[in-house]
Amino acid sequence: MNNFLRYAIMLHFGAIPLQKNMYAMVYLENFRFPSREKEYDYVTSMPDTYWNKSHDIWYPFFVLSENQLYSLDFEPITILYGGNGSGKSTIINVISNALKIKRDSLYNSSTHMEEYCELCFFKTDISWSGEEFNYVGGERQSKYDISEISRVITSDDIFKIMLDDRMRKEQKLYKSKILSREIAAVKSMDIQTEGSKYDRLRKLNFETGENIEEYRQFWEMRKAKSFAKYLKKKLGPIERGYSNGENSMMYLAEEIQQEGLYLLDEPENSLSSKFQKGLAEIISFSEKRCCAQFIIATHSPFLLAIPNAKIYNLDENPVTVSKMWELENMREYYDLFKSYSDKFESD
Repeated sequence: MNNFLRYAIMLHFGAIPLQKNMYAMVYLENFRFPSREKEYDYVTSMPDTYWNKSHDIWYPFFVLSENQLYSLDFEPITILYGGNGSGKSTIINVISNALKIKRDSLYNSSTHMEEYCELCFFKTDISWSGEEFNYVGGERQSKYDISEISRVITSDDIFKIMLDDRMRKEQKLYKSKILSREIAAVKSMDIQTEGSKYDRLRKLNFETGENIEEYRQFWEMRKAKSFAKYLKKKLGPIERGYSNGENSMMYLAEEIQQEGLYLLDEPENSLSSKFQKGLAEIISFSEKRCCAQFIIATHSPFLLAIPNAKIYNLDENPVTVSKMWELENMREYYDLFKSYSDKFESD
């Protein structure tokens, strides 16, 4: 277990008291999106053969300006809140593309993403930006290129990790079944019978060496006292499969453990309420102790309730900065639990 994961677990159980925002860092201070006028200027400048009045084909054009969102100012923890289709993931995609941050998974893009990002502007902490886009010989020159200390983690990344882990375990189980059948067959064979296809296994052919490996494997199976020990030797221990939520939590705890900018797109997917609370604690821990900055697109009430987080409400037009208790889905949670308050209180 690495030190960060150990600290995160200790933090979750109250073994480490959080101190007041001693090391807050803001690597990305501001990001500006193009105005509605600039978007129309770009679209109408295209050749007539490309023109279509439907905004859908111009993604990410017209998505954010629809709610008059033209600029975001960031804090150590900034949360993007809004319903489906409000533009949360679009913001993450645009910022990561404009900052040239490497990504593990594919994301929703279009042929116009690069042109859109060229119309955007951003301001970084001068100690971390330097000449991040000063290319010489195709290489970035700044030691403090913000893309080098930035990480994008999306729900697609988490799902891919879960699927890969599940595939590895299924492959190991499949191999163990095949080996089990082979061991059972080998132990039940009468290899002394003349004319058997296993005659060649009774002695080694030292002249050609053609059956040495086959001979060794056969007698390993033949002499194995325990199927389980043999399978463990060949395949390694077959551990119990972790749930989607457990895999997600371990992946997030492993990835979020050093200074830098983290863009998280709905990281709460597959996480139970307990794990969502734990993720909120890890984010708070990392922001205060690891000099990490977070921009998070989320619906999670536990992430929305992170103390001192700045929340942009993308459901408002124009987009506003809101408190957690002013958000529609938080009000819905409140109303739901309030309607059953007598049940909770009776316990």
